[in-house]
Amino acid sequence: MSALLHYSYGLLQHDLTPGGWPLHRAVASARCRYPSELTLITPTGALRFDPLHHQLTLLCAAVTGIQYPEHESSSRFIVITSRFARTARLYGDYAPRLCAQEAGMLLGAVHLVASALGLRTRPGQDQKELNDLCAPWLPGAGEHPMGYLELARPPRPPKTGSPVDAGPQRPGDRAWHPPDLASVLRVRHSGAAIFDPEPVPVTRELIDDLEAALATAPLGDFSCHLLARSVTDLAPGHYVHVEGRLRQVSEGDPLALLEQIGQSEGRLSMNFRSTACVAYLAVRRGAAVARYGDDAFRRVHLGAGAAAHLVCVVAARHGLTARVHNGYDAATAERLLGLMPDEETVIFQVAIGAARPPASFRLPVVF
Repeated sequence: MSALLHYSYGLLQHDLTPGGWPLHRAVASARCRYPSELTLITPTGALRFDPLHHQLTLLCAAVTGIQYPEHESSSRFIVITSRFARTARLYGDYAPRLCAQEAGMLLGAVHLVASALGLRTRPGQDQKELNDLCAPWLPGAGEHPMGYLELARPPRPPKTGSPVDAGPQRPGDRAWHPPDLASVLRVRHSGAAIFDPEPVPVTRELIDDLEAALATAPLGDFSCHLLARSVTDLAPGHYVHVEGRLRQVSEGDPLALLEQIGQSEGRLSMNFRSTACVAYLAVRRGAAVARYGDDAFRRVHLGAGAAAHLVCVVAARHGLTARVHNGYDAATAERLLGLMPDEETVIFQVAIGAARPPASFRLPVVF
């Protein structure tokens, strides 16, 4: 549990700057506001993870009413909540979007680390179950339920001489992760305030990892469009991730597409000319709204956010930076990427490149 919490949302780096010491956790967060909270729910209590002191603090003892027939009695739940006010101080009414994005990325982070530790997880989006998990301990105001993961008991080893019966596969049992995940998470970062990477191509090995990672994302309600400019052994063009593989949609340098999509208030949001490739994660907005109503906003961000974290981890494994950047025109992205009108929309733009050294010193936080 110590490793799971630390590498999911613990403090891994800090910057030495004249204005202070910004602390970086294991997932990306808009301007390091980190509105998300992790709470461990057990049959005997609810415990809040405190990253600064790397400890669990008891919120509520003897939590009852969270055991459902389909869950094993030994199951534990990690619940993700969000304090919108932390981000709203800087971003105002845009804060819920940023908080929902981070909640999805954090769900993906917990799922990834749990898989590397050999734990079975069941990522959950159901609103009723989420509210039932939060009801005994969540404060009345200021903190919003976002998502959860069930940590199931590992299967019992078979008796000697008996056939191995692994039982039915559950969501979350299978996930991509690099063998050196701990070191990868320690070096992952989002780059400097302005993303202006070196013009360095990415390797085909990165693309292979990206294919494998997206194929095992914990929540699959998303599509990934990759605009590749500079990849060794891969022709420039527009690719779509379909059935575990990237399929080419169009050939040629996609710089013109990137610069049309990446407009923010009439100007480009980053230097696309030196960015190796950009991933756009899209969701079926229309179908989600029709099925879930207002709750569709939370659900689609959880699914796409979990995939976005995988993109960031894949980039870090290959010595590169993945930058989540919302400076893009959604309508233009829908049109140029060939999404279904009024049905699909892009909610993540993730640029991958070789980040230049920042002005500050970035130091590891080591336990």
